[in-house]
Amino acid sequence: MNRPSTPRRWRRPLLAGLAASFALVAALLPATTRAEADTLDLAKYRGKVVYVDFWASWCGPCKLSFPFMQQLAARYPAGDVAVVTINLDRQRPAAEAFLRQVHGALPVVYDPAGNLAKTWKVADMPTSLVFDRKGAMRFRHQGFFPGKAAEYEAHVAQLVREK
Repeated sequence: MNRPSTPRRWRRPLLAGLAASFALVAALLPATTRAEADTLDLAKYRGKVVYVDFWASWCGPCKLSFPFMQQLAARYPAGDVAVVTINLDRQRPAAEAFLRQVHGALPVVYDPAGNLAKTWKVADMPTSLVFDRKGAMRFRHQGFFPGKAAEYEAHVAQLVREK
């Protein structure tokens, strides 16, 4: 059976172009498509203080916490502090609309089934867990209260000083 074939001289550039296209598409796909949903690999942050925040689009105090977290991330060098957010919305468009509203630019792990929330026994929105450089959870903040922002900041600063 004769079938059309690609000339040999085009095969390698064509395959290289396809591979680059697939890599670009993979980079642009949402995190849940890249199998990052329901996972939080704290090991990749070893050596850093990690502020993990569970939030949902329907949560009023979550809207107040995002500016604080973004300032926190900007205040410390990336080698010292990482801020990671975990969204618990069942519908991703609601989370994306929320992020546009609060100008969210922090890393987001989508957890629509709530598996991470169950693992960490999260019942209140938002809930923040603060891990030291060795990966041990040292502080838990249930809810976000603007009047306690200095306390939250002090917890992170304490852990940053613990080299």
